[in-house]
Amino acid sequence: MVKKMIWFLIPLMSWGQCDIEIYGFNPISTDLTLVVNNGQCGTQTDSIGEFILALSFNPPVFPSPFQCLDENTEWALLLYPLDFPGFDIGQGPDNILQSGDTITFNILSDTPLAGSGTLDCWRNALQIGSYFEECVILTIFQINDSNTLTGDPGLGGFPYPDVNIPNNFLQFSLAGACDPPPPPIVYGCTDPEAYNYNELATLSDFTCVYEGCLDEEALNYCADCTVEGECIYGPEDPDCNDPCIKVPNTFTPNNDGVNDYWQPITYADCWLDWECRVYNRWGSTVWWSSDPSDKWLGNRLQTMVPDGVYVWTIKARSVGSSKVVDMAGHVTIFR
Repeated sequence: MVKKMIWFLIPLMSWGQCDIEIYGFNPISTDLTLVVNNGQCGTQTDSIGEFILALSFNPPVFPSPFQCLDENTEWALLLYPLDFPGFDIGQGPDNILQSGDTITFNILSDTPLAGSGTLDCWRNALQIGSYFEECVILTIFQINDSNTLTGDPGLGGFPYPDVNIPNNFLQFSLAGACDPPPPPIVYGCTDPEAYNYNELATLSDFTCVYEGCLDEEALNYCADCTVEGECIYGPEDPDCNDPCIKVPNTFTPNNDGVNDYWQPITYADCWLDWECRVYNRWGSTVWWSSDPSDKWLGNRLQTMVPDGVYVWTIKARSVGSSKVVDMAGHVTIFR
């Protein structure tokens, strides 16, 4: 139904007169706000301003219980003169909708002069239809006797609708019958590992920067980082009697060149014996190594393992057998 609505509107887009928007609607109180974002929705020669609201259902309700819902166009129409009490259309002593004008009114109670013979039926369709297992569609599609939604000429003869059709209509249902709208597009850094990660971002703008050690002499030097982070250093002549082991707890093996592997950080030459293993949640070994300098790429044999939490263990003996290590922890993979 929504696609069908847009199909009616598309042939008139190139005529664009103004950009009017249904800015807000409360389906409980039935307060409606219209705003003109740009342009003039009429001409200075118009003696009486007016606009038409149209109501329909998605999917269509036929046979319709509402006499004002035309079976050919699937719309119920309601005319609003702009000069009746309760309308303040903003910029100056005119009755023309133009840039900056905002109208807020209640479409059930603030309509004493609204009509075209369909007021009572239109109100019933709105109130009762809101509780149907249907989705109510509300749109504004004719201003100051412009052309109508389907292209029929109005009394004024100038074209309509405006340059931004999608914001001319909305869907709502008090019975939860409408599909939820898509999430808004928010550009930003979408990588949780990044220094400037934006948890509200839904689409990457490729601006991620990473925090890490920028000193090439450090054990944890990060070649892809641009924000200074903690550096880990060892003595110039490492004391292999008490070598240190630092173990990361996350990595993102998605081949973007940043944090693509997991590796315990230590002096590899200080270990006489070394065994590092990684297990999945069922206790099966997915990776192991006897070399302290090895890196795990997030794979098991030739297949990448799923995202999730994995357990690691390290059992090692340092040079001279002065230090024995038996440690465990977990690492999380997310891509």
